[in-house]
Amino acid sequence: MNRPASNAPSPTARSYQQLLTKLLRHGAFPQLRKIIDKTLAADISPVLPLLLEEDRKRILSLLIEAGKAARTLLELDDADLKEIIASTDDATVAAICSSSASDDAADLLDALDDERRQSVLELLGATHGAKLESLLEGEEETAGSLMNTDYLALVEDLSVAEAIEAIREYPRKESFFYVYCIDAEGHLVGVLSLRNLILADASVKLRDIMVQSVVRTHVDSAPEEVAQLVSKYDLLSVPVVDVQNRLVGVVTVDDVLDVIQEQAEEDLLHLAGVDASERVTTPARISFRMRFPWLAINLATAFLASWVVSRFEGTIRNWTALAVFMPIVAGMGGNAGTQTLTVFVRGLALGEVDWRSGFHPVIKQMFVGFANGVTNGGLTMLIVGFWTGDWVLAVILFCAMVFNLVIAGVAGGLVPLALERYGFDPAVASSIFVTTFTDVGGFFSFLGLATLATRFFGH
Repeated sequence: MNRPASNAPSPTARSYQQLLTKLLRHGAFPQLRKIIDKTLAADISPVLPLLLEEDRKRILSLLIEAGKAARTLLELDDADLKEIIASTDDATVAAICSSSASDDAADLLDALDDERRQSVLELLGATHGAKLESLLEGEEETAGSLMNTDYLALVEDLSVAEAIEAIREYPRKESFFYVYCIDAEGHLVGVLSLRNLILADASVKLRDIMVQSVVRTHVDSAPEEVAQLVSKYDLLSVPVVDVQNRLVGVVTVDDVLDVIQEQAEEDLLHLAGVDASERVTTPARISFRMRFPWLAINLATAFLASWVVSRFEGTIRNWTALAVFMPIVAGMGGNAGTQTLTVFVRGLALGEVDWRSGFHPVIKQMFVGFANGVTNGGLTMLIVGFWTGDWVLAVILFCAMVFNLVIAGVAGGLVPLALERYGFDPAVASSIFVTTFTDVGGFFSFLGLATLATRFFGH
């Protein structure tokens, strides 16, 4: 996953770049290899855009040897990644893909245009190229698009001694967390931790010590579902199977963390009506085009609330104090609705609630809204009553706030559920609809009660 564009290189990146450049100038490649081996990809990444093109090529060659090239490049923001890839020849890109985990290699290939991608795939050879191409052809936003095809799978008939010997011959051992056991047809039948494998008797068969109830995910599962499995069962990786239960890959915890972070960023931006791809550095015209539709919808709902207020123009004219306190009811309703909405959007993302859960979570929020309405409404009633001496107005405020906070609880829960039920992203549009409900409900209840009060009390 690429990072958002940064404003300027950090002092640490500058110092690191100067060190690497100095070692390159002196031809100190053994020292460079040691530094790169000990440095995380995320720490090397900010340095690459600062290097001269020739120096960058030498560093990339060392990263290829260390198996860190693709991961380092993928830590870059989109603009830097495209610039570096454009200046890197196809043979080097192919070498990067060959030395990297398959999921990272596929992500890197995805950043190339079709022509270059095909050229690199041809350089990779039929077997490796076909494996990466299958990952690229997988449906986006699925476990299949996240999975790594470099996994440790052994036939269940092997003994522990034979399994340990086979593991020694496996490449890329650093990506292995579990031993997955398969039958002769490649079906996933069990799992074993490396610790339990090492401690087991050498003559025992894998089938006798493996855990048969394997937590797994389907190749078409959503990334959020994989994240929920990792969180629920404290896993370091999740095996991915096809419709025949054949093991086809694993999703590791680092990719899951990327999914969680990306989803959290998207939900946060969507709740504010901002496109997830917008950055501080996005050109003004593009930002305008992204924001305008949601602001236009918001404008339409604001006119709806204004229309409700206009229905009570006579009441407001005769009782001008209403205009002073009217925003309190709508504002409190909007805040309460946003609180409920945030809880429900998070619950939907974590699988804690959905349309099939019934209306119990919504009813709970209705009672929470009622309790908050009574307490906050009571406090408001006392303040306004002693402030203005108009206890009729104070009681109206109390009743309107209770009514509107109940609406906020129901709308904050029901709107995201309904949007998710009909295939819309609840994080994108919920806030506009919930605010509409609380604005319209708040103004209608407050002004409607005030209109009734004028008839009975002649205010």
